[in-house]
Amino acid sequence: MSPGHEPTAVGPRRESFRLVLLLYMAMLLTDAIRKLAGLPNSTIGIIYILVGAIYIFLLPRLMGKSRVAPWSLPLWLTLLSFWCVIVAITQRIPTEMALLGWVSYVFFVPLFYVGAELMADDKRAAKVLRLVAVAGGIVGLGAMASAFLGHSAPRLLQPIIPIVGFHSFNDGNVYLAPSIFATAEEAAEQLLVAFFAWIALAQLQFARLGSTSSAVLGMLVVGGMISTARRTDIIVAIVGVIVLAVLGGMHSSTTAEQFGSRLAAGTRRRLGVTFLLAAVGSITLVSFLGASKLVPFLTSGSPGSRLSLMFSRPNMGSLIGQGTGTSTQGANVVGAISFYGTNRQGIYSGYILNGRVFATTEGGFAKTWLELGIVGVILYGGVFLSVLGPAVRYLRLLDGTGRALTVVTIALGIIFLKGHQSLDDPLVQPLFWLSAGGIWGRMRALTARTQWDAGAAGLAAPASSYAPGVEPAG
Repeated sequence: MSPGHEPTAVGPRRESFRLVLLLYMAMLLTDAIRKLAGLPNSTIGIIYILVGAIYIFLLPRLMGKSRVAPWSLPLWLTLLSFWCVIVAITQRIPTEMALLGWVSYVFFVPLFYVGAELMADDKRAAKVLRLVAVAGGIVGLGAMASAFLGHSAPRLLQPIIPIVGFHSFNDGNVYLAPSIFATAEEAAEQLLVAFFAWIALAQLQFARLGSTSSAVLGMLVVGGMISTARRTDIIVAIVGVIVLAVLGGMHSSTTAEQFGSRLAAGTRRRLGVTFLLAAVGSITLVSFLGASKLVPFLTSGSPGSRLSLMFSRPNMGSLIGQGTGTSTQGANVVGAISFYGTNRQGIYSGYILNGRVFATTEGGFAKTWLELGIVGVILYGGVFLSVLGPAVRYLRLLDGTGRALTVVTIALGIIFLKGHQSLDDPLVQPLFWLSAGGIWGRMRALTARTQWDAGAAGLAAPASSYAPGVEPAG
């Protein structure tokens, strides 16, 4: 056995990779097929079917053998599910609406265990990350093409609803390039994941990408991200790179010298050259696309935060919320009548159903506040904290791949907090939980490396070197 490998069964890993590959391809192509075939939004149901298949065939085995899971995650999910039921019953919410609301909070979370299994082995991790990075390059190329062609782009590269392809600001309208997705928001978040997958891949010894090919791939991903013109995604990507650069310059007193410090130094040098080439190429591409409006838009201020809705009069101090699934998930299903209203915080959207008025918001914790109240926000926050808390606390102990996965997971969470639909979108949320699980998979890989080094030296690995919540493998 070599560092980064565990003596685990090959079957579950191979099956999980194939099913996750099918799920990932569905997330990439569903919107493209909808555009070309004119299919309804319900086509996204294929994502839920595939995730259900993963749970049926893989989850019992993965959870049963897992040594790398936060013990409190199932508890938080159970409490959150009970609260969703309580709120739905108390507020007399239609069953189909309440079910869609519960799904948006809980259904995709167990993919965490699948991500942990896939990222626990260096070769498997490299294979998965390479797929995501290459797919990101294709999506980025599509985004740049749609930005360059605009209205003359083929249907595949235009937004599924024309009005969402533009964003108004002081200097006029800027085009939000959607690539193969329905909206630029989905494309930007897919590219954000691909960007940090590209960084994570470059730090694995099984990457199989030279500096030039990696730079071209990074150039396409970064150029595509800029072409989508989603400010928040670009900002968190920049901040994430800075965080990784700072962490890369630090040396852990307990682990850096124990496994692969020279390899890590060489990887950082290679990654630095690749970054430089990708940055120069991306700037050139964006200049070619035309930056007269894009650059002012990206540097302009954003409108008022949607979080202000959380403190609006209709919901001030609410413990229970207006009902599970009532904000964004179920309104279309039950044929609600939409409207725009005003309060002290400004204009807000809502709808009328069976004589009752419900407020809506685009996403984020504001949606949870509206639907489930303060208690729901606490329970939903506990789900995230149980997964990300230990990962952030022991960030310096992780390898470069684990750090990159941590940063992209937090980045998607920040986008969600700002009020975007990232964790309400079935084309994005599965990637969040797979990435979150991947962090814990790298913790398991850390333990395997430490045991291998200790065994090679004829010594028992000290208990203090194990990653948090990870038992010795074997």
